[in-house]
Formats: sequence, structure tokens, C-alpha cells
Amino acid sequence: MTARERFRAILRHEPVDRLPYSFGGPRASTFAAWRRQGLTDDFLRDFYSLCGYDGGMGIGKFYTGPLPPFEERVISEEGNLRTWIDSWGVTRLDAIRQPTEGFATRKYIEFPVKSPADFEAMKQRFDPHTPERVFPIADAPPTINPDGYRHNFPGGTHWRDLVDACNSTDVPVSFAIPSMYWTARDLCGFEGLSMMFCDQPSLVHEMFEYWTWFLIELLGECLSNLKCDMVILSEDMAYKAKAMISPAMTRQFIKPSWDRWAAQGRAAGVPIIDVDSDGFIGELIPLWIESGVNVCDPVEVAAHNDINDFRRQFGHRMGYVGGVDKRAMAKGGQVIREELARLEPVIRDGGFIPGCDHGVPSDISWPDFLDYSRLLAQLTGWL
Repeated sequence: MTARERFRAILRHEPVDRLPYSFGGPRASTFAAWRRQGLTDDFLRDFYSLCGYDGGMGIGKFYTGPLPPFEERVISEEGNLRTWIDSWGVTRLDAIRQPTEGFATRKYIEFPVKSPADFEAMKQRFDPHTPERVFPIADAPPTINPDGYRHNFPGGTHWRDLVDACNSTDVPVSFAIPSMYWTARDLCGFEGLSMMFCDQPSLVHEMFEYWTWFLIELLGECLSNLKCDMVILSEDMAYKAKAMISPAMTRQFIKPSWDRWAAQGRAAGVPIIDVDSDGFIGELIPLWIESGVNVCDPVEVAAHNDINDFRRQFGHRMGYVGGVDKRAMAKGGQVIREELARLEPVIRDGGFIPGCDHGVPSDISWPDFLDYSRLLAQLTGWL
């Protein structure tokens, strides 16, 4: 089987010749630490090749930010702190010299959407038919404080120039779109959006309806021409033990959009619709299944997600990517061996691509990561 065939099959609970897996994506600070511990880029490439890493052709995210972007402007600087307005119109307080590579220490002060009038003005910056919208994100030009979270400018390759490569490749093709809760929180802030659900529900419905239409318009022609294996809905709507809004509220405000996006993907022949959300997702999975979502990630163990329990509850109606406890990876030795043994029943049952349950943090040493990777490659039949 090709990597693409294997990827499609395993997440749809079909037979495969070997079990796919993912080591996980190390963070910038992790790579910096590993290089101090002896990692070289050549060795990393050889290691992935020897262990049969399937790879993939992730084409990134369409640029879905404001066009034109807000003018970035510094309001004040004092010591190591800078108050400024970013390209989304958000007023922020950031550390100028970041303590950890790849992360930004920041505090959000004010968000641009607080009223129907604010959203009406914001809509003028969100036309799905603006030509730059069809560019996947590439390396953004320097900004006041690039932090790896907000992609401030469009750039890269037109999706039409990717059609032949995506349709003929033997590796999986996927891309991500910012989903409903994720986007509204970017516009309103967590506290502001939380209050809006109760105080301005009609505005929330209007924002969600507009964003649903926006993405359907943006993706329609692309999905009709480009062979895609997985569309990822980026949501991040849960804490360590609960979702950020109740299941009832999620059903009322967000589920109709998931229904429409999943239907659009299915109609275009996309076999895997994935929701990416940190935190405890147990009370959200039933809603995702109803909407036609069939995979979720990263299944964080520290947030009380038990993949064995999920399999007992939801059977083969849901597949998973991730699920390996990063804390066990950091401890290494017998602890990571017990963690992989815990996951083995679901790995053997299918519908699961094991890997780190979020970005690989820097407290995982390079030797321990090598050991974990070898164990995972052995468990899945590659070594």
C-alpha cells in the first residue's frame, strides 16, 4: 500500500499492510534543545526514513485573516513589554524578547468585535473571493512581533498550481481551516465571546452564519479540483476537564456549521473530516459524530481523555490521531513503555494513528525521543 492508501484506510477502520504512526511535531524550542543534545538535520532525516515515517503533504492553511489586514502599530514600550495592535485589530501586551523560542508570552487587552456594528465593519475585510484567499500560508514577512500563532499575511503557492502534485502523490494530502469557535474567539476574545453567547446570541448566530458561508465559498472550487484526504477543522474549544461551552450550546450555535462543512467535504470526495481541539473532548465527540466528523486530534491525556474508553463508548464511529502522553515521553524508560502498552489495544483495533498528544515539548530529551520513536516503530510493524 502507498502511504496515502494506508492513511485513508486506517482512519476508516479498513485493513492495512502496516500500521501508520506519527512521531509528533517538535516545537521550535524542542529542536533548539535537541541540537544542543546532538541532533543534526541529516540524522533526523535519516532517522525518519529508517523508521518508515509515512510523511504527508500538508498544504497548510488558506489565508483566512483580514484583507486588508489592520495596520500593525506600536502603542507603547516599557522595559521588555510592548503594547501594540496586530493585523487582526487586537490590542496586545507582548514580551519583546521572548523567553522560549517558538512561543509568545502575550496578554490580550482588547478585541475588535463587541457589537453588531463592529462585525459589520469587520465583514468588509473578509471577502472569500479576494484573490489572495487562495494562497496557502507560506513564511510570513517580518512583523512587529511574529509569534508562530497568527499568520499575518497571505503568500505562497496558488492552489491551482498544486492540483497535479496533490492528485498524483502517494502521500496523504491535508489542509486545515479555522473553524467556528476558533475564529469567533479571535474576533471577540474568550471572555467577550463567552458573554456574547448569553447577552448577544443573535450576533453570535450572525457571525457563525457568515463564517460558514465564507469557508464554503472559499473551499468550493478547490475541493472540486484538488484530491484531498483530510480537511482539519481547527477548533480548540475545551479546557482540561470540560468544553468551553456546554454541549447544548454547542449544538445550538456551532453544530449546524459542522454539518454543512462535513457535507461539503463528503460531496467533494474527502474521506476524512477531522476536528482539532485541545482539552477534554469526551462531551464533544458525540456531536462531531452526528455532524459527520470521523477523526479527532490530538487527544490530550493530561486533559483526561482516555482513548480506550472512547473506543468503548463510540466504537468505530470515531478515529483518532495523537493520544501518546507527552509526559510519559518526557519520563522515558519504563513509563513510556507502559504508555504504549496502554494504547496497544486501540492501535491493534485500527482507526488510530498514534503520536504525541500535542506539539512535542522541550522537556522531552533527544535520547528519550529516539527511544520512544523506536518503540512506536516496532509496535506498528516498521522495525
